[in-house]
Amino acid sequence: MLLVAWTFQAQTQTHNFEVIHDSKHLGTLQATKTVTGDQIVYTSHTDIQFNLMVNIRVVYDYDVTYKNGELQEAKAHITVRGNDKTKVNTIKKGSGYEFYSEGELEKTIPGTINHSIIQLLFEEPLGVDKIYAEEHGEYHNLRELATHTYLKTAPNGNKNTYFYQNGVLRKSDVNAGIIKFSIILKD
Repeated sequence: MLLVAWTFQAQTQTHNFEVIHDSKHLGTLQATKTVTGDQIVYTSHTDIQFNLMVNIRVVYDYDVTYKNGELQEAKAHITVRGNDKTKVNTIKKGSGYEFYSEGELEKTIPGTINHSIIQLLFEEPLGVDKIYAEEHGEYHNLRELATHTYLKTAPNGNKNTYFYQNGVLRKSDVNAGIIKFSIILKD
């Protein structure tokens, strides 16, 4: 009897960004992409602090898994001043997805999700015109503004711009609703 063992060595890529508002440091964003065989796990941790009459600290944590190019699960947890603001989960079920908020099923999403926002931190979205927003459980429109520059528009009208060089995200201008900021690649 011949026994064959396949060992998949994980390959991890990390990007560190600085979060800037009006030329001032607000915080950091660290994102990782780990590839193991046919599975890719993306994580990101953003920690920003700013003052709007009171000191506000916002922490964003994402954990998103793809297998064979299809979203399997996406978790987003956002806290503001130490309190939960958003705690959502998208889970692949059959030929679609279920979107949960605070553990309660909010909606079902038909079809297959192949592109989501966290991927923009690692890959230029060539040929992509809609992208899944893990935090909101909805699709955002994406269009190329210029070579290696893309505009993402949410259904509420908020717009983010992504700038790439050699396929790597160098900068993004983000409208987070409560505050607008830029993320700039540090490494």
